[in-house]
Amino acid sequence: MLKENEEGRWQSENLGALPEEINKNQVLWVDIQDQTDSEMKEIEEYFSLDKHNLQELTEEGERSRIDEHEERMFCLLNFPHRESFISNGKMERLAMLVCSRWIITVHKGYSELTCSVYKKIGTHGYFSLSLVPSTDIMLYIFLDLVTSEYYPVSDLVFERIEVMSQEALGLFREGSRRMDRDFGMRVLEIREKLVTLRQSLSPLREIMGRITRGEFALVQGVNLPRFGDLYDRTIQLVEVVDAHREEMSNIRDILVNVQTVSTNNIIRVLTIISAIFLPLTLIAGIYGTNFASGVLPEASNPYGFYIMIAIMIVVASSLALIFKRRGWI
Repeated sequence: MLKENEEGRWQSENLGALPEEINKNQVLWVDIQDQTDSEMKEIEEYFSLDKHNLQELTEEGERSRIDEHEERMFCLLNFPHRESFISNGKMERLAMLVCSRWIITVHKGYSELTCSVYKKIGTHGYFSLSLVPSTDIMLYIFLDLVTSEYYPVSDLVFERIEVMSQEALGLFREGSRRMDRDFGMRVLEIREKLVTLRQSLSPLREIMGRITRGEFALVQGVNLPRFGDLYDRTIQLVEVVDAHREEMSNIRDILVNVQTVSTNNIIRVLTIISAIFLPLTLIAGIYGTNFASGVLPEASNPYGFYIMIAIMIVVASSLALIFKRRGWI
């Protein structure tokens, strides 16, 4: 239970059971971790929820969204997990059902987000936002923390990109001599994570935009500028992620260029070898034909074989010298 305190701060009180009523200037926050059927049944009866509300709170969803129906606002948030998103791409899900006097949050497993809100209320409170707790302020707090989660994740991705960019430039300077097979896979993984970030930011930006435009009656007009700031931050985050994706595209282009140069070098060497051995093959083919002795020049000469080999060496050396002077080798 969140109450107005005499010192102008919020006061939080842990309840052993749901209260009989919620008084004025009080907000009831129910946080449900790993919900059970009995808990959801109690919540359904206490808050007079319908089947649609329960389904929204418990069903899995991939896209963040916000809806309002019958003076209740549902908000689903999918955002990256700060600690494990880079390693395994883990995303967190937080479902919220908001009314004028109460707010319900549902999540699976330990949630650093809800614990951060609880610790802040239990220590300093959010009196800088409002002296009286309200559900729209609580919604703003959650959206603010979710938005803030993207910044450290974006910084970690940027650090990975910087390292990979240096590696890519080294590959470009040194060619394919130290080409790492796993490098291409790492590039692909970072690109996939950036796509995931971009896909999660777009609906979050849409949520902020709808609230800022005043589409929801539960959000007081005095708090709309706060959500406007969040909307601007989501736009900045989208631009940052797009910049990271552009950098990854540059790294991919460097890899393609390295592969192209390497392939061209291989083809050039093979072409030069073929060009050198082609006349030698012609000479060997002519002297290997079945003619009577004496028909071919120097065929009856005891040194004819050595003369043919000498001619081949001269031809090969001349071609190699010509190719080198022209810069082909």
